[in-house]
Amino acid sequence: MAHPDELTALDLHSVWTTADDLREAFDPFSFEQRMAAYRLMIENTNATTRFGADNRHNPLWGLMFQHQWQFRTGRLGATTLRDGRIDPDSPWGYGNYTLNVIPWLAAVDAGVAPHLRIADPPTRSRFRYVVGGVVPEELVAAVADWRAYFALLGASGPADLEPARLALWKAHKTCLDVVVGVLGAVDTTPWPELEVTFLRGWCRMVDYLWAAAWPTDFAFMTAHGLDVLPETLLATPGDLDALPAKARGNVVNVLRLATTPKWRYDLNLLLWRRIMRTREARDQVLPLLDAVFNPRPDNTAERRKLLRYLLRP
Repeated sequence: MAHPDELTALDLHSVWTTADDLREAFDPFSFEQRMAAYRLMIENTNATTRFGADNRHNPLWGLMFQHQWQFRTGRLGATTLRDGRIDPDSPWGYGNYTLNVIPWLAAVDAGVAPHLRIADPPTRSRFRYVVGGVVPEELVAAVADWRAYFALLGASGPADLEPARLALWKAHKTCLDVVVGVLGAVDTTPWPELEVTFLRGWCRMVDYLWAAAWPTDFAFMTAHGLDVLPETLLATPGDLDALPAKARGNVVNVLRLATTPKWRYDLNLLLWRRIMRTREARDQVLPLLDAVFNPRPDNTAERRKLLRYLLRP
């Protein structure tokens, strides 16, 4: 059960070391069991230590960190912090389901994870889940994309990890495209409208991360991903105002994405994907993404680089 030594200083360490092992069944409405599924997939995809002896370069760490954030901030349900149960009607819980159970099923198909019975949702829900082992039609393509990711890891290949990141983000995007469509079609009350708008915007932000093959390994997440999201639910504008400056700025950008007209959003994403065509540009994603969302006098040079990458043949 190798993991980076730095994990012991993080709140993720507790659930990593105490989550129940998955044996006869997998209950995805238990926070601990979802985390146990992530832990097993992280461990089982490093059999050849391609992600390092302590697995720190595994791109699945990003999903585990994201789910831990959802848990500690109350985004998985009103009682989750008390009893560990994920509300089937939680929009964030549903979004994570597509990024936990769906890759798990693909990992099973790829021989990376054991074949276990997937528990049905405990109550009726506004969202569609795997029931009786049957994957909802809208998520079948996502299983296939995640299967391609795990198959890539099983094949011998170069040490370069970017192809794995690109495959992971393709599968990630396929899942969240479904989530965005569902959120637009269901009643999400009593969850605050501002919070649901933030979730929709976050799904759009993923499109930018996908185009850039954004790193999601342990080192990158701990360096750049632990203080950028709100630690409280967003119910009122006052909740937004109360956030620390860095998180507030990020949330404002995500909310702006959520409310951008689709035609404008599609055009902006097309331009960003063109900028991110080359490995050279993707290696500079942090300052370039900052220049897109936070233009300032001190990142003028990066904005010039954006234009050069955009116009390059």
